[in-house]
Amino acid sequence: MRMPLAGGQRSSPYGDCCTVSGAVVDPSGPPTVRFQSVVRGRSRVVVGVLAAASLVAGCAVIGRLLTADMGPVDGLSWWVARIAVFLVVAVEVARLLQVGCLAWFASAAEDPVPMRPEADLRVALLTTIVPDREPVDLVARTLAAMREVRHTGRLDVWILDEGDDPDVRRVAEGLGVHHFSRRGHPEFNRPSGPFRARTKAGNHNAWRALHEASYDVVGQMDPDHVPLPCFLERTLGYFRDPDTAFVVAPQVYGNMYEGFVPHAAAAQSFVFTGVIQRGGNGLGTPLLIGTNHLYRAAAWAAIGGYQDSLIEDHLTGLTISGTVNPSTGRRWRGVYTPDVIAVGEGPTSWTDFFKQQRRWAYGVMDIVLRHSPRLIPRLAPRQGLAYLLLESFYPGCAIAWACGNAATAVYLLGIAPPSLSWWWAAAWFCAVSSALALLGWLRRYDIAPHERAEYGVRGIFASLVSGPVYLSAAVQALLHRPLGYAVTPKGDLASRDTVRTFTSHLTWCAVVGGAVLVGAGSGHLEPLRLGWALLTIVACGALPGALLIARVRSHGLRTSRSRAARPALRRSSGV
Repeated sequence: MRMPLAGGQRSSPYGDCCTVSGAVVDPSGPPTVRFQSVVRGRSRVVVGVLAAASLVAGCAVIGRLLTADMGPVDGLSWWVARIAVFLVVAVEVARLLQVGCLAWFASAAEDPVPMRPEADLRVALLTTIVPDREPVDLVARTLAAMREVRHTGRLDVWILDEGDDPDVRRVAEGLGVHHFSRRGHPEFNRPSGPFRARTKAGNHNAWRALHEASYDVVGQMDPDHVPLPCFLERTLGYFRDPDTAFVVAPQVYGNMYEGFVPHAAAAQSFVFTGVIQRGGNGLGTPLLIGTNHLYRAAAWAAIGGYQDSLIEDHLTGLTISGTVNPSTGRRWRGVYTPDVIAVGEGPTSWTDFFKQQRRWAYGVMDIVLRHSPRLIPRLAPRQGLAYLLLESFYPGCAIAWACGNAATAVYLLGIAPPSLSWWWAAAWFCAVSSALALLGWLRRYDIAPHERAEYGVRGIFASLVSGPVYLSAAVQALLHRPLGYAVTPKGDLASRDTVRTFTSHLTWCAVVGGAVLVGAGSGHLEPLRLGWALLTIVACGALPGALLIARVRSHGLRTSRSRAARPALRRSSGV
């Protein structure tokens, strides 16, 4: 079944996914959000066994690598060989951290029990637009759907227009939507801080400064995320709990079947929305995601609104999780609902996908370097550990990419890898295969039937080809080189892929390919030395290769059409 959306929006594959957490109930007893376990019984045992197998085997391999004989080498060669071993160990540690994180969050996964909302809540629904990056007709569809959202109390819909565009004003007036723009207000366009110019956080905080006090709860969604009419019915009830600061829903892409790129982008998030965020409920660390969420106005006022960061949602969620609610004396908390209550658009080109991944990776690493040391100690110990594991994903991917390729280059250039018996190779295979089996087993907890029907190979591929992007973002963050905020282009304004899109991939292809050629010339192309190099070359060469093939085919098609048109033109001219 494909769900029809408002305003002429195309149907979505998330047809029956707005009630994943169950039926709405009337609260009884204290107004506290109740949760129910997701991974139970036999499945919990399977998760534990697979995770333990991967972790034990992986740790055994690491121990053996660290104590292995370097062979008949000495001097500088011995030190280079030892460094290469540490590089391989770093790759394995990064992998084990991800396995441990996945297993822990799966065992803690919980879904909230939906509660009926209070009828008299004053609610504002917001979306934004950057007119030169987001089509007005796309935002108009979202605004029309926002007008259809049901709520028994006061509900106002707002468009926050960065350009103060006349067309946007006309659309807002025609739909009965409130229009806001900070353009022309220097006090709301600062070079830094809560009102930083040309940022999503600054745009929202400008609106907050003038209008937030009129509302109890504020919901916001990206301009491509079309809400369902039940958007508030499935979320507002959680605000009965006085400690609920925000409610966040899954980020899903309705255009996932319209191309390989949006499908890969969607598949990359299946485990995050199905397992990690639900585990965040159990651990008190659901991540605030900016695409669609609601927040309590009083909670945001307590921390000064959205925090000034390239990824304002993550830093804001981290800040609010360590802040005490003065009315109860307990920390504010978030709630993740697995209900799909808004459907968005994924990136349709690798150019836009890599820009998005770079922004997320750089943003997390910048927060790790500049904010986490100050904010994580404010959390409960379990929350702090959970945030540390979550924030290790992008740095871990960058470390694995850099260390894996560096070790490969060392071995291809003639340094012999440590001598290990076949038993240790089998142990490493057990560690990797059990991790993949764990990933496959947890697919049953993806939030939609069509997600559960696939293994997620496209998502794995998307993460693999993003390796150079993650490493580049890590280096940029470590060097404190700023990365400007950029809106992902939507609709007809989406970027086109060019050779420049894959510059870093082609560079890695050249470097690793050169190492392979040197290894071939010196007779060092054993499978153990060559495996990672081939993986890198395939990952970095597949996309530019596909672009080249597409261009050759397109050129050939145009040539064929041109040749076919010439005889017809001659006949019509009587030649």
